[in-house]
Amino acid sequence: MIYPILDLKNLPKCIQTEYFRILLLKAAKNGEPIYQNEFNRINNLPCVRESKGKVTLREYWDFFACGNEDKIRPAVKYNVLAMIHCKDFSKGYLTYECPNCHNMVNIGLSCNSRFCVSCGNRYREQRALSISKKVISKPHRQFVFSIAKQLRKYFAETLDRDALLDILFSSVEFAFESENRQFGYMLFLHTYGRDIKWNPHIHSLICEGYFDKYNKYHKYEYFPYIKLRKSFMFELHKSMKKYIKYYKSKYEYSKFCKLIKWIEKKYPQGYYAYSPKINKKYDHHLSVKQLTNYIARYASHPAIAESRILELDLSNHMVKYYYDPHEDDVLDEDDPNRLGRQYVYESVFKFMKKLVRHIPNKGFHNIRYYGFYSKRSTIDTSSIHPLYSTCELKKIKQNINWNKKMKLTYGYEPLLCSCGKRMEICYNLCFFPPPKGPKQLSIDDFDEEGNLYA
Repeated sequence: MIYPILDLKNLPKCIQTEYFRILLLKAAKNGEPIYQNEFNRINNLPCVRESKGKVTLREYWDFFACGNEDKIRPAVKYNVLAMIHCKDFSKGYLTYECPNCHNMVNIGLSCNSRFCVSCGNRYREQRALSISKKVISKPHRQFVFSIAKQLRKYFAETLDRDALLDILFSSVEFAFESENRQFGYMLFLHTYGRDIKWNPHIHSLICEGYFDKYNKYHKYEYFPYIKLRKSFMFELHKSMKKYIKYYKSKYEYSKFCKLIKWIEKKYPQGYYAYSPKINKKYDHHLSVKQLTNYIARYASHPAIAESRILELDLSNHMVKYYYDPHEDDVLDEDDPNRLGRQYVYESVFKFMKKLVRHIPNKGFHNIRYYGFYSKRSTIDTSSIHPLYSTCELKKIKQNINWNKKMKLTYGYEPLLCSCGKRMEICYNLCFFPPPKGPKQLSIDDFDEEGNLYA
């Protein structure tokens, strides 16, 4: 039997207000923390957020897709529709019941899409945990490999997208491997800048040391920037020319070769490569942890944070958002050359086009491991202490828990009842979607958050 779900969104405003008032009065009897938890829960309900002007762009998807059916990649359709139906009760839910007052709450099943704000946040935390498990307790450095602005459009074409992005990865690998040392490094693909325009570039986290053939670790801090930049650019151009010659017309190949000649004259020292050293004034162990944590989350976060979207003008179908230019990061606050915070006011459909182009195709890996961090490596790194202890990793994993994340992000615990008791899952009242294959889904296939196990 499927129990009916109370749809607060469609209730009259006066009934909504009275219902919320009763919930708050009940919670107030059990102390200030319980009242605050219930207050934050109510203020984060979709119907309350919409009444405050927190309208999403979901309403525009059908109009956007209608005129671009032949141009939208399958991965884009899947991820956007999954996000729209995330936590949708018609797609399944888990039911929790309070053992004291028998109050019930239903938690919709997650979509597990990286494009989704909530599920993407969990993915980001999980990737950071996965990377933290691999990193050894030695100094690391971050590199950023960028490409010429004139080449970006080639990586955006639907048919060539994955192949050329693979070439971008392999070109960075070539640059590091040209040093003839067995480094350990990770590469993170980033396809956008702060202004969310298409700008594919690679962030790398590389250990300042290598292992020799006897499995002995050697410290190595010197990285020849000019050589790395030139090697990266040379390999990228060579591989791209080979690809375009094979898959494109003679005219396109000839045009590309002329562009490459012009670019190589413009960048005689190779493409820009950013690589700051860790400040020796501070504990390098702590700094490596901060760097690892930063780059792992930076490479996995969505193209734009929800907080940067300032306004959605429904009458004119315009959206307003802001970004802080990278150029200002190295300038003082009073520097006259600072650009300052930039505000963009543009069409909703143009904004959506910018966003969805950053969705990766199914099966494409934005994070890759090389050297002694690769799964294929035969080097034994057990002689070097890991960056995080087992206890620290366990604590990080516990903090990814859905209930804790809701508390940290929104200020309330979904499973804390207004009477003060914690709710427990009620297996008999959970609802699961019909199976898409031969296997029937059951409660054992989902974790306590409603996420489908891999």
